[in-house]
Amino acid sequence: MKQIIKNSYIKAFKFTSFQEATTFVNNQDANKQLSIDDTFGDNYYCYVGYHSLTKEKQFILSFSSDESDDSLNFLFWDSLFVLDTGNSIYLIDEDLNVKTSLEITTPLVGLYLINKEKLLVLEEAYMRVINCNGDIVKAELFDLIEDFSIKDNFLSIQTSEENKVIELI
Repeated sequence: MKQIIKNSYIKAFKFTSFQEATTFVNNQDANKQLSIDDTFGDNYYCYVGYHSLTKEKQFILSFSSDESDDSLNFLFWDSLFVLDTGNSIYLIDEDLNVKTSLEITTPLVGLYLINKEKLLVLEEAYMRVINCNGDIVKAELFDLIEDFSIKDNFLSIQTSEENKVIELI
């Protein structure tokens, strides 16, 4: 099944060596390409964005990671791409320029679009709300999350030490 967002779909390719990934990227015909060189890992990924009707290649993002492809995240956020490499979160504009990156300090639980202007980056012991420029507008460190929920723009977190309710707007 293809998941189409904003008239594009992504196909992920995984390689076991840098040379394989580089050869793949060099053989692609895409106007926009970005290789994120400050990533490290034994797995080499190439995300190719295709037009939903014409299947024309629109862009290629490549990076490396120690994470498996099931645990990585790629999010369309208005005119931005949000790429999780397992160690960092990258905000990338439509021209494939990296606007900013955030280092992940504890394992990532997930990403959640609060609204058009804000994104929640939830880790096992840290949360950040960032705006579309990558500025941190709210951050909080806590003990390891045992349970959490989101309802009506409130994040409820249960740790072994406390229950917290954080307003996300």
